Amino acid sequence: MPGTRRMIPVIMCGGAGTRLWPVSRDSMPKQFVRLFGEESTFQRTARLLSDPAVFEAPIVLTSIDYRFTVEDQLRAVGIDCTIVLEPQRRDSAAAVAVATLLSLQRDPDAIVGVFAADHIVQDGAGFVATCALAARTAAAGRIVTIGIRPNHPATGYGYIKPGAPVEPGSEARAVEAFVEKPDESRAQRYLLEGYLWNSGNFIFHGATMGAELKTHADDVLTPAAEAIATASRDLAFTILGEEAFGRARKVAIDYAVMEKPARAAVVPGAFGWSD
Repeated sequence: MPGTRRMIPVIMCGGAGTRLWPVSRDSMPKQFVRLFGEESTFQRTARLLSDPAVFEAPIVLTSIDYRFTVEDQLRAVGIDCTIVLEPQRRDSAAAVAVATLLSLQRDPDAIVGVFAADHIVQDGAGFVATCALAARTAAAGRIVTIGIRPNHPATGYGYIKPGAPVEPGSEARAVEAFVEKPDESRAQRYLLEGYLWNSGNFIFHGATMGAELKTHADDVLTPAAEAIATASRDLAFTILGEEAFGRARKVAIDYAVMEKPARAAVVPGAFGWSD
């Protein structure tokens, strides 16, 4: 397998986090709230993705409404990121398309990691090691998701059925199936059968994801490309072109791409996780 290359981490933090209302709300969603300790989950995520041995300088994708919160919180932890603003919410496929295209502009051979900003990781070193393994797997042409070994039969997460190793001796597994949030009895069965929680974090070669988006979701990829081409600058922010971005189909990346390619893979993580 190819050696590890540093990945470009992209932090998605444009969601409203309504499940934790009223603590999390449109004006201050949960990823920016200091729920645990002195830092928000967004700040903690930015720190995790700043290890120079594994990651290049991050890109942050967020709503135009949160631009100053993002800037202030990054400044507070001393992390420099490229901040890209979505003029409206179009779900995760559009965000992944923008992340892919921007990363390819930076490096045509880019390995890209797309991460949620509202997750809680207990073992930072374990998380970084899992990302490094996922990057090696992605460099071989796989689209990788990080799966979490469940410790209880949760009904609030999607699950992944892992298959055979992608190559002999590898911890990375081919994905046999993505399954929706189960009822309690099915979650119990998934736990016994070795299914993993779907964390919603993805690592891929930019060219591989670009090709999959072109095949399965060109109505997302083409508007995303046009939104980048018509983007404007305001202070430290890049603002995607509103008219073009608004034409991107509103769909999750799981449905648009991840559940389709035979090259999907999962890397199990055991670093303590919740969202």
